[in-house]
Amino acid sequence: MKKKVSIRDIAERANVSIGTVDRVIHNRGRVSEKTRKKVLHICEEMNYEPNVLAQRLAADKAYIIATFTPKPRRDNSYWRSPLEGINKATEEIAGYRVTVKQFFFDINDEESFRHESLNMLVTQPDGVLIAPIFHREARDLARKLDLNNIPYVFIDSRIEGTNYLSYFAQDPFRSGYLAGRLIWFHLKKRSEVMVVNFTADLENHLHLKQREEGLRQFMKEQNYKGHIRSLNISPRDELLLSHKLYENIHHKTHGLFTTSSAHKVARSIRKIRKKELMFVGYDLTPDNVKYLNQGIIDVLLCQKPAAQGYGALRALFDHLVRRKEIRKEHPMPIEIVVKENYEDYSDI
Repeated sequence: MKKKVSIRDIAERANVSIGTVDRVIHNRGRVSEKTRKKVLHICEEMNYEPNVLAQRLAADKAYIIATFTPKPRRDNSYWRSPLEGINKATEEIAGYRVTVKQFFFDINDEESFRHESLNMLVTQPDGVLIAPIFHREARDLARKLDLNNIPYVFIDSRIEGTNYLSYFAQDPFRSGYLAGRLIWFHLKKRSEVMVVNFTADLENHLHLKQREEGLRQFMKEQNYKGHIRSLNISPRDELLLSHKLYENIHHKTHGLFTTSSAHKVARSIRKIRKKELMFVGYDLTPDNVKYLNQGIIDVLLCQKPAAQGYGALRALFDHLVRRKEIRKEHPMPIEIVVKENYEDYSDI
């Protein structure tokens, strides 16, 4: 087995005292800049990894990491996947005096986000993992965390102009652009594309808005002459979904793009499914797979939600406990999943 590198090994290679190496590694005491750089270079060269557990236990420091995500619902199972990743990471860091506290809000209720974020802040967390579903409310939460010098990591989407430590999310504009390309292959002259957003306030769900904007940009670049129709459905009006779809889908509708909850649209249109309708949605949830198998949904764009939850929690752990420098951007891949390959899809 390869010998574990010790502080003594670093000191001997750098020709300095063990105490000097200790001061450099822990960023304390006076050390010349030249010596500091020399010691850090040798640490990297020798792949030195400090005994994090011993260091933190000796410092008698415990950490609280809060996760703040939508509560999984019967009609929207997507948010179970990030929790799987969060739980996996929680198990891995269990021995490091880190407590992970999970907080949930209602994905259909901005007030729930505000209320539960206050409950989360009362615990005085050392770091926070956030799913910033509601743009305005998430920006306000980020401001409060900044005032209290609490680092935070975004998953699923990000809020530009905030001081986030890192983010783990798919680029919504690029994914919408890809959806446009996939639908484009299926369109006929003067045909129509329908975009369905499950929100009445698209400005407060920027990731959904940016997905639609990506599709529209692709169509613009192709000099598309057909009509792109947007249908924004409030969660409170979902009972009217079937009626609204029947009103808006007609013989010229050859493209259908849902920016979330594809299964809800699939359930409503299954009786009017036409061969010429190309249907693109998001995420490999059990609800969506059902309609993918039935041929109602043609393509799902997937974004590794479990990997997002896992990576974000590990990033907070590395920042707080291991004192590692964290990469600010972790864009998730845009993966095209169809009936023929969904069983091979791997998240984490």
